[in-house]
Amino acid sequence: MPTTERHAVESRWADSQLIGTRVRSVWQWQLIFTFSVVAITVAVGVLDVGLLATPGFLFGILVIVIASIATLVTPWARMPKHAAFVLPLVDIVAIGLLTLSQPSLGFLWVFPIAWIATYYGTLEIVASLAAVALMNLADPDHWNLSPDVVVELLIVMLALAFLAITISVGSRRIRAFRYLARNQAGRLANTLERVQSAEQRVNTVFDSISVALARVARGGEIVSANAAYRELYSLDAQDLRFPVGGAVEYSGFRGRALTPAETALARAGRGEVVEHERLWLFDRSGTWRALGLSIRPAGANSIGEDTFVVELEDLTAVAEAQQERPHVSRVIAHELRNPLTAILGHADLLLEGAPLTPAQRDHVNVIESASERMLTLIQGILAPATDADVHRARFDAAALVTSAIEAFTPAASASELVVDAVVAGPLVVEGDEFRLRQVVDNVLSNAIKYSDRGTLRVAAAVDDDGWVAVTIADEGIGMSADDVERVFTPYFRAQTAQEGGVPGTGLGMGIARDIVESHGGSITVESALGRGTTVTVRLPAAGRSEGAY
Repeated sequence: MPTTERHAVESRWADSQLIGTRVRSVWQWQLIFTFSVVAITVAVGVLDVGLLATPGFLFGILVIVIASIATLVTPWARMPKHAAFVLPLVDIVAIGLLTLSQPSLGFLWVFPIAWIATYYGTLEIVASLAAVALMNLADPDHWNLSPDVVVELLIVMLALAFLAITISVGSRRIRAFRYLARNQAGRLANTLERVQSAEQRVNTVFDSISVALARVARGGEIVSANAAYRELYSLDAQDLRFPVGGAVEYSGFRGRALTPAETALARAGRGEVVEHERLWLFDRSGTWRALGLSIRPAGANSIGEDTFVVELEDLTAVAEAQQERPHVSRVIAHELRNPLTAILGHADLLLEGAPLTPAQRDHVNVIESASERMLTLIQGILAPATDADVHRARFDAAALVTSAIEAFTPAASASELVVDAVVAGPLVVEGDEFRLRQVVDNVLSNAIKYSDRGTLRVAAAVDDDGWVAVTIADEGIGMSADDVERVFTPYFRAQTAQEGGVPGTGLGMGIARDIVESHGGSITVESALGRGTTVTVRLPAAGRSEGAY
């Protein structure tokens, strides 16, 4: 809404509020005065019935009743501001009539005087005091102007004047404070609007940056993150504390998964400063991303804590180009080797065939020598293509399981699960550490996903047959016997999982079985409805592998 239009709306709203306040104040003062008079009338009726029969008392009560009725039926919202001034003046006259029968009722003049002093200025106060003086002088008992009468009048008038001045000064101060508060509130609202507008512009620019950025406080808590960072780590924009899906950081491509203490957030939370360090991320969609990590100080936050900016530049295209470069080089070298072989062959034919002049023979020797050197270079480029599989290596499965447990412990705690882990190590196996970590991560994720409380038990040890056995048991919803038989079928999901509304693709267990079997191992599932699920992965210890991988 434009500023001018908004101010116009606020002005109309303020006017309507002012009119409503005026109507309420008129009703309030007149009805309080009326109820007080009614109470006095009841008391008089009990204590002195004869007073009710005096003309002055009856006429005064009648004037007050008529004024009160007029107060309720008059549309004060459409009347001029000073129109309500008539009511306290009429009340002053009515009280004057009451004092003709009982002088002590003059104390009621406090009500109209206080009313006028609260809402009107000096002229109205003087006019009301003059009206009180005239009503006093209208009493025949005051016509003789004896010293007692004069003193009484002075006391009444001075007391009412002091009361009016005190109330008037206090009311003016209250109105001044109220005006100041409204003015400051308006300025504050305008400032807040400008700050919000500036914040929105900053956030728009922040989210438009392609580099993933996050501001992190001590302890690793994310203060803010742009759209690129939230998308990279599958974070909810409304709650940056927990990821929607599992994005795991690795030390290298298909290498070792980083422990929680080694992640970028943890390092930023400890105040480490990093410049252009390579980091690998396996995101929620199953895509590898090469990231350039930098951590820099970002000053203090609103409560004085040091914060740090985590900058993650996507270097996947660069990494892929670097990985593709040897292949391209080998292709080019292979294609160059064929014409070089032809050149060398024809050079030999020239040297062994028709007679050549000494100069021609020298030229052919130069061609042959250069071709042989180039062929040697090409063979050197092609040689790495025959190297053995670089992903197969010996590693400690106990460390792998422990790292996976550490990574999933926060998610288990959020689901009110107690993790009971017994890992006996070292458990040396041979194979692809990255792929086997995928298996453990998938089983742990399922155990947490399909359990809302209880204990998650993880055990890893060498069994009686000398195999490395990893067992993960939960106390979740479980599966029927029919579902257990089909659990490794691609895209199959147990009935309990579908009824529980837990998201999933039905591919994880099938992939896990393929990975385990490719290492010469086995994976089994035991489950019962309402009693949880137990998954056991058995792998040959290092030295026992039958080369199935």
